[in-house]
Amino acid sequence: MSENSIINKRFIQYNLIAFVAVFLSRYAIIPFDHYNISVANYIWLPMGASIFAILIFGNRAFFGVLAGYLVAALIIKGGFDMVYINSYLGKVIDSLAPVIAIWAMRSANFGNFFFAGKANYAHILALIVLTVFLATLGKLIVYPMNGKIIDDWTWFMQSYSISGILGGIVFIIAALVIFKPTLIKHNMI
Repeated sequence: MSENSIINKRFIQYNLIAFVAVFLSRYAIIPFDHYNISVANYIWLPMGASIFAILIFGNRAFFGVLAGYLVAALIIKGGFDMVYINSYLGKVIDSLAPVIAIWAMRSANFGNFFFAGKANYAHILALIVLTVFLATLGKLIVYPMNGKIIDDWTWFMQSYSISGILGGIVFIIAALVIFKPTLIKHNMI
């Protein structure tokens, strides 16, 4: 096998894993969906899935993360409708936020997330908080477009931030506990 075919195979594998993680984590939280756009889910597991996928696989997994969000949204909403365009833009923001946050933290020399098979939970927690902050700010700008009204922007920020942080912590801790031996074996952490 040539080096290019190995790289292409990994690209596809990483994106498929990212897609499945985001898609299934979104489906797992359907019972927590709220009818009011100002109130977030109680736990936003896809945020943890997207952070974890980008953290482990790098920016190569961005397309899998984005596809997982968009396909889940299309299925949950029953198809594409211009009424939900702000929701789809929110999914793009959720996909980009981990990429930007990881880049910012590594640029500031605060991105040592793993060392010798051990997780640096302080840096991972800071990454979760920064990612959620960026995603929530982006949604605060995008959601009012297209006529959606946010009744109370402070409640919106609190609700979405708590949901994203909680989802990020739960997903990443669970994934590290379950997959740590495999990640160490393949030199991913």
